[in-house]
Amino acid sequence: MPALRINRGALLALSKPFFLALGLFTLTACGSDAGQKSTLAIATGGPAGLYYPFGGGMASLWSKHISAVNVKAEVTGGSLINVIQVARGESEFGLAMADVVTDAYLGQGRFKQPLALRVLVNAYPNVVHILTLADSEISSVEDLKGRRVAIGAAGSGTAVAAENVLQGLGVPLSDLVPTNLSFGETTAALKDGTIDAGFVVGGLGIAAVTELAVTRDLVLVALTDDQTQQLQKAFPAYAPFIIPPLTYPGIAEPVLGLGIWSAVVVHAQMPEALAFELVCTLFKYSDALLKVSPVARAMTVENLLRLPQVPLHPGTRKYRELIELGADPDSLSCTYREASAHA
Repeated sequence: MPALRINRGALLALSKPFFLALGLFTLTACGSDAGQKSTLAIATGGPAGLYYPFGGGMASLWSKHISAVNVKAEVTGGSLINVIQVARGESEFGLAMADVVTDAYLGQGRFKQPLALRVLVNAYPNVVHILTLADSEISSVEDLKGRRVAIGAAGSGTAVAAENVLQGLGVPLSDLVPTNLSFGETTAALKDGTIDAGFVVGGLGIAAVTELAVTRDLVLVALTDDQTQQLQKAFPAYAPFIIPPLTYPGIAEPVLGLGIWSAVVVHAQMPEALAFELVCTLFKYSDALLKVSPVARAMTVENLLRLPQVPLHPGTRKYRELIELGADPDSLSCTYREASAHA
């Protein structure tokens, strides 16, 4: 996949409506202009993945409990597109995988310039699923050489992770027949026999993989301990992750793979008071997200520091400090001024 060439001026010159919205945020977060609502957008992913319903759950939670905002979830191509949209001010929030967020913040990899991003909250760990069917004779990453492999939608975090895993283990894209497909397209192509394997990177129990396992004899290609250590050394955002038995129908044994955290990122210029209210509200009513997916259990204060190379937004840091000082998440006021006064 060719590197994205990002123009510094385009990313730093945010739109006028975005700055007007920031001004409104400051007022509402401090208790003024309470009758106005601002519509905010969270960039998610495709409908077959977990980002879209999870982002929709957060949007509903914020819209319900923060009177000043109305948040909507947007279908997008995934992590790469999401961080760019946030940096440009085209979306106020973006869900993205840790490797993409880290590269975007540092201006490395596919990003030629650093993006002005901050972590609002770490959501849950994604799992790298390498899918094939039992009759494919594929049992390792090395077996993918010469085969037709779906590596995720163009611009998605899956595409980044797939390329990193393959090249990190000595299997360059030139050694296989790669194709860019979404989650739904990947599982459909496996069913139809038009591909031999495919990468799907998403939360544990992701629907696209579950549905494939119900209708076909699914195989999850496992990594070895040496391979996970090799990849973690090359890509610090990655970590070994064991997919538990029976997570998917027919997969009776644990499968060693990779875990990659997902983060909700915002622009560095989002006002501290607004970010505090968003994070506080998210943790106060986080049980609502469990109705979307059990992966929401991973969204904890303790996991806020999962991306050490990317700073938390100051509003998130403030919330974390108050919790560490003993504040009760269930009773803490989510109005920045009130919370600070009672600290």
